[in-house]
Amino acid sequence: MISFEAYKNLIRETLNRDLEGNSAQHDGVGHESNDVLMLVAGPGSGKTTVLVLRALRHVLVDDILPEHILITTFTKKAAKELRTRWLDWGNAFLNALSANPHFQERIHQLDLNRCRIDTLDSIAQQALTENRLPGELAPVVAEGATSKLLLKRFSFRSVYDMHQNELDELFSRYTFEGDPPRNRGEALSVAKTLCERLVQDLVNLQSFSGDSSAHQYIVDILTAYQTRLRETNLFDFAFLELELLQRLRNVTLCEWSSDIQALLIDEYQDTNPLQEAIYFEIISASAPVVTMVGDDDQSMYRFRGGSVELFTQFGERCSDATGRQTRRIDMVANYRSFDEIVDFYNRHITGDPNFNSARISPPKPEVISQRGSGGMPVLGLFRANPNDLAVSLASWLSQLFTERSLTISRGEERYELNVTPEGDLGDCVLLAHSVEEAKYKYNRQQRIGETETRFAGLFRDGMLDEGLQIFNPRGRALRTITSVQQILGLLLLCLDPDGDLVDQVFPTNEARFFLNEWKNRANTLIAQNPYPSDNGGLGNFVQTWQRVSRGNINPDFPPDWPVLELIFKLIAWMPSFQNDPEHQVWLEAITRTVSSAGIASPYGMKILQNGSHCRLSRQSFIRDALLPIAEDEVDVDEDIMPSVPRNYLQLMTIHQSKGLEFPLVIVDVGSHFTRNHHKQAFRRFPQNSSNVVVMEDDVEAHLASPLRGGRDPLDRSFDDLVRLYYVAYSRPQSVLILVGCESCLTYGRGAQFSGSIPNVALGWNRDGTWPWRQPFAGRRRPIQVEPPLLLI
Repeated sequence: MISFEAYKNLIRETLNRDLEGNSAQHDGVGHESNDVLMLVAGPGSGKTTVLVLRALRHVLVDDILPEHILITTFTKKAAKELRTRWLDWGNAFLNALSANPHFQERIHQLDLNRCRIDTLDSIAQQALTENRLPGELAPVVAEGATSKLLLKRFSFRSVYDMHQNELDELFSRYTFEGDPPRNRGEALSVAKTLCERLVQDLVNLQSFSGDSSAHQYIVDILTAYQTRLRETNLFDFAFLELELLQRLRNVTLCEWSSDIQALLIDEYQDTNPLQEAIYFEIISASAPVVTMVGDDDQSMYRFRGGSVELFTQFGERCSDATGRQTRRIDMVANYRSFDEIVDFYNRHITGDPNFNSARISPPKPEVISQRGSGGMPVLGLFRANPNDLAVSLASWLSQLFTERSLTISRGEERYELNVTPEGDLGDCVLLAHSVEEAKYKYNRQQRIGETETRFAGLFRDGMLDEGLQIFNPRGRALRTITSVQQILGLLLLCLDPDGDLVDQVFPTNEARFFLNEWKNRANTLIAQNPYPSDNGGLGNFVQTWQRVSRGNINPDFPPDWPVLELIFKLIAWMPSFQNDPEHQVWLEAITRTVSSAGIASPYGMKILQNGSHCRLSRQSFIRDALLPIAEDEVDVDEDIMPSVPRNYLQLMTIHQSKGLEFPLVIVDVGSHFTRNHHKQAFRRFPQNSSNVVVMEDDVEAHLASPLRGGRDPLDRSFDDLVRLYYVAYSRPQSVLILVGCESCLTYGRGAQFSGSIPNVALGWNRDGTWPWRQPFAGRRRPIQVEPPLLLI
């Protein structure tokens, strides 16, 4: 419709963006040859901008209709952002062009909403739904919690009960600390991860099953699970993508694939072999214009099946599979962060010489800040122990947001940190390897629970003491949260007043402990007679349900009552579930578990009043919805919150922060590293291969061709930590603060530097050298290193 020169002018006039000012962005949007375009995009370099502008260029310059464009990305949140920008900018361009009568007829033919922008599993669902074979039904997707429950019910439970010892020995290879699973919930999580790996890596199952009896049991679990999924027309995400690949290969999706004229792939560094195979099939089938975007330095989803090697080896792999050559463009101009922050993470990613061979060849050049100096060095806050650290950090934040300004001194140097008039705690985030607030252990011998408070829990307490709020719904296991225990206990009291139905679902001792704990919490709440207390209040409501559950017909009750409706009746006495953001996330986790259980339950999570179904429907609910929570099988997903209130400081794992940015970022680099203990070495300086790398190597021999490039397993474990903290350090716009225990900065004694705590996040190289150690004169060596941080 228009020339590329006219398109650049349109971008300049409509969006006030000048592509001429950035050669990498210009060339990325302007690329025209048949070569696959590979954009290696550093943090804050505008990859989303280039991806969207390139996609819109296909419409306005290359005359490709939106319905012939496919854009995939890694998360639903990223897909939403891409879709929003595509529509906003696309409509702005069309409105600007519509003033010219010459373009009006063409514009009327364009429907931007028909462009397919989504995650690959969602694209697979859409493709399989719209292109069903004769007699096929549309696929029903079983998302994370649902697929986990189905795996447990369809195959895992029976096989695990028969062969627990053999399977636990295998599973111990894949737990963080190398110990057998602590409970059935953890065993189920490991089994599900391994089953997904077998599918995503396209493992030869017959070959894999020959390694040991435990390997055969895993294949039995996976095979039975997939068989039942197919029989019930259910698909988990991996199975959806596998079905899409098979349909592409047997040419029953040729009409769908040939319709794709432009393919744009975001976050390619976290692609798995199954997804790569799908992309290569599409490229081979329809020869579309192809753009892929990623950054191997920001690859950190190996634990979900992502294989960074697919990115670093992309040119060769794409050529071998499709015959297409690749043009690479490096995007390293950073528009997010000040010089001080960019310099810090550049030193981090290039500091360890042994990491260079893990990077794409040649490595991406160092990122260059376009914002200049912010006048604030990278800060460090280190204290003697986790409690002191939590109190000091909370106090520092309270002072900052109360006084709206802080002066930080180093010798005669003074640095001003100011909060904008509209600034609030929501401008800050605390990133950590784990945001767990309490480590919970069930003592099987004494049948009691033991809790150890972690830094995140201490920090919550410190913030509350300062009158400040944090948002960390994933900080505690759902089964241990008091308010969650209360509502689950109320459900138990309503539906199983005498406890005999619990006995009939055969809970483990650990699950029974929690079920009893929940009922105790619920009884305590009832005794408090919470508002509203009219008409007998909560106690009378529960007693009415108990009479019905004991078989007494109540004409005021319908013949069937959805469990979800009962839950929403109960929260009338629990206002925190109505107005507190964390409680809303927890409530979603409960209701999602109930809804997921309804897919596999013969009663669809409805409570019946009459006959034998009165007991059986209640038993089904306890077995399929409550036991998974009691056995710690249910995860919390805070992504359901469209936005967190501005007066809450968010805690996130570093993995969650990918793609986000904040004015002030606090990175926990050592809040619980008070000594060099081998049990936590995997979080800071691996002594052995990580559990994820071990799993990769266990399946490597059963792949069609080698994937890991022969890189040492321990090196891959180190590589993942380097990348993890690179992502963390590149999130802030203005201020970066590293926090941890003072012991992390210990210089070390003697020739072996005993007492020091190796930590990749604090500049250690994997060969044991530490560039932060300053040289000294004389016999008295320093107690602490001099870090490249301004300590506060």
